[in-house]
Amino acid sequence: MGIGNTGRRVNAAVGSMAGRVDGHTVEVANHAARVLTLAVRVLRWPTLVVLVLAWPFIAGLAVISVAADDTWLKVVAGVLAVLGGAISAAFGFRRNRILTAVQDEEEFATELGIAVALSDDVGEARLALGQLAGTGGGARVFSRLKGLWRGLGVGPGVLQGANDLPRAKWFFPPKIGTTITLFFAALWVVPVSFVSCLLLAIALAAR
Repeated sequence: MGIGNTGRRVNAAVGSMAGRVDGHTVEVANHAARVLTLAVRVLRWPTLVVLVLAWPFIAGLAVISVAADDTWLKVVAGVLAVLGGAISAAFGFRRNRILTAVQDEEEFATELGIAVALSDDVGEARLALGQLAGTGGGARVFSRLKGLWRGLGVGPGVLQGANDLPRAKWFFPPKIGTTITLFFAALWVVPVSFVSCLLLAIALAAR
């Protein structure tokens, strides 16, 4: 079965495309899958901490918005709570999809190989994927991966009538760039929501 709601059609499409992947690409994809799976597992708990730390402050902002009589306080606290909650939810969803994507390393490697086979320049894409071998550290892998794809024209391609490569798609443009952006946004939500909640709580108490 495919992940999410992709269903049997995705598995059939991926299976039919797997036969087009040459042996060298399969070898490179298998190694890249191991590196990426390890990176995701390394980042599993730090990203959860980033996600959870902001929740009390976002909740505090929501409470201030409800409790405040002053329109200015109510609006500011409400807007900050909604923005923080939206970023946190988006990052949490993306984190969950990536964790799910690497659960089956064999299927993940197959989709990475297909993504390379469907790229504009198979040799260059395979070389870029292979360069992940010498990369260490979780966050460094993702930043390096984004850089490797830049300008290469590498993408997961289009599988007719299916949700394109449900595992590999999270590691190719534009999704890899969005993931990194969401991570830094979620990271900033923690101090911003903390300071905002503190200052607005003081303002509420002063009134």
